[in-house]
Amino acid sequence: MNFFGRAIVTIVIVLTTAPVPCAQSGRQGNKAPPSAYDKAFALLQQGESVEALAEIDTALSASPDDPSLNNLRGLVTAKLNRNAEAEASFRKVIRLRPQAAMGYNNLAALLWQLERSDEAVQSFRQALIHEPVNFAALVGIGTILSAQQKYAEALAYLENAWSIHSGDFQAGYELARALQETKRPAQAQRVLGRLSPPHDRTIAAKFYALQAEIAEQLGDRSSASRDYRRAYELSGQPFEIYLALVRTTLAARDKNGAQIPPAPPGLSAEQNFTLGALFASGGDYSEAISYFQNTLRLEPANYAAAYNLALAYKQAGSQQAASELIEQTLGRQPTAELYSLLASVQEETGRYVEAARNYQRAVDLDPGNEQYYFDLGAEYLVHLTFEPAIEVFRIGTHKFPKSARQYVGIGLAQFALRRYGDAADAFLNALEMNPSSPDAFLAWNALPAFVLTAEWEKIQPRLKLIAERFPGSAQALFCYGAAVFRRSVVSEQEENFQLAQALLERAVHSDPKLAAAHLELATLYAQRNLNKQAVASFLEAIRLDPDSETAHYRLAQTYRNQNQLERANQELDLYGQLSRHHREQLAQTRSAIRQFVLAHGASEPVVTEKKPPL
Repeated sequence: MNFFGRAIVTIVIVLTTAPVPCAQSGRQGNKAPPSAYDKAFALLQQGESVEALAEIDTALSASPDDPSLNNLRGLVTAKLNRNAEAEASFRKVIRLRPQAAMGYNNLAALLWQLERSDEAVQSFRQALIHEPVNFAALVGIGTILSAQQKYAEALAYLENAWSIHSGDFQAGYELARALQETKRPAQAQRVLGRLSPPHDRTIAAKFYALQAEIAEQLGDRSSASRDYRRAYELSGQPFEIYLALVRTTLAARDKNGAQIPPAPPGLSAEQNFTLGALFASGGDYSEAISYFQNTLRLEPANYAAAYNLALAYKQAGSQQAASELIEQTLGRQPTAELYSLLASVQEETGRYVEAARNYQRAVDLDPGNEQYYFDLGAEYLVHLTFEPAIEVFRIGTHKFPKSARQYVGIGLAQFALRRYGDAADAFLNALEMNPSSPDAFLAWNALPAFVLTAEWEKIQPRLKLIAERFPGSAQALFCYGAAVFRRSVVSEQEENFQLAQALLERAVHSDPKLAAAHLELATLYAQRNLNKQAVASFLEAIRLDPDSETAHYRLAQTYRNQNQLERANQELDLYGQLSRHHREQLAQTRSAIRQFVLAHGASEPVVTEKKPPL
């Protein structure tokens, strides 16, 4: 990202080609006396360009072929924006001194200012033909190639220039920029570290902006925020720098607590909206509100601003303001996403009937959107109206057969109604699509053991097939292994323990952080009187899930079997503390439903485009 374009390049190239008397002219022919050149040069430095030009023209009338005077005339006329004259002067210098880089360099700098980039590159190349290590030509051509986004090609020239004058600001700045653009930020940072910001505020701002970009690329958002702030303060507060400052400060806020300065004045509607979206995406909804309000003030019909302002109101806790704005906007543009957002606001304020009605309107307006079916089904599910939830999710599974969560939703509703066979079938459908789905895995694992026994003939082939189809899935291996183990315990078929153990050991090897697999494997070890292995696996399950009352209870039993009564009592005490909240199956069901619904939430994207009325 280059915030400042080509301004620094032009200024510095001109400075690096500042005129000096041509020492190699030899004072031959009608050469003007040195005092004439010196006087003109002094006038130019004092800003008296017109007077300098008059002095030069007087001297040239006596010495028309003096290279230094012609070069100085080119610089003065360029400063006076008499570009055709400047170009003619530099070309004359080239004719007079074809082996010297001076004329080619100054012509190239002029052409670059005139945005004749290809010609400028060619002129710099000519300078390098005659003087292969000419610093100004190396910097010039590297700078232009960078501006053309030919960063890899530019690097060779800029690295050569840096090796000649490693402290030169122009060479270092352009080299660091090319390194940053070619994804070599550490090297770019080292180059910038050898430079000092100049006194010129504009160029110093460019330095800090580049330093900030490099820090951001290296993941150092605190340093990036600090340097963007410096660039913003030095550069007259451009919007692009402010945007980068906000972005990095929001990202680093939890580390440095930095405050964001006020935005530049006179922002457009688009700029206000961009800032609002940035603050909203960073979770700072209170700050986002003012920018979305400004957008609407400038563009009252801006749908995206209205939607996002309502969303920001909702997230900031201003539910009444959100509801009023949504209903006002719905009067102009009744869209599915607005009805969905209104429903989520009503849900949070306890207006459940209205919420369900508006989720249904979202479905009716956009029946191809899977999220709206999920939101409607989840609304019924979370308020324990299971039959309507089943119907919504049933339609959802037909319309979106690859959506695992639609099957989990219908399964949870069946589970709550104690239709365990139907619930198992729905959860298996979800597992078959994606055994790594947290929803499907959590729901399946909540099924009572008696379900697996009663439905074993139907369940076993499907679980086995899932494990075979997804051999690298710890969840698939766990589901099959746990089912085999539980079935073996109930049916007293201990010959299947070996298969269950192998599956569960593969599961914990595949995903060492899967607490449920460690717990099930520990239980199997305990069942087989492998107490040492059981204790280790129970302890690992507790480390991964300290709130697992089952793990504490079964570990206590294992300690008791080992006659470690003090440890057993400690675990039982922990179990007692944890189990108070999980005594009833209905409470477990409600907890599973809440987790499932909260894991997905309502669909609330940031809208970035205006939408036409329906």
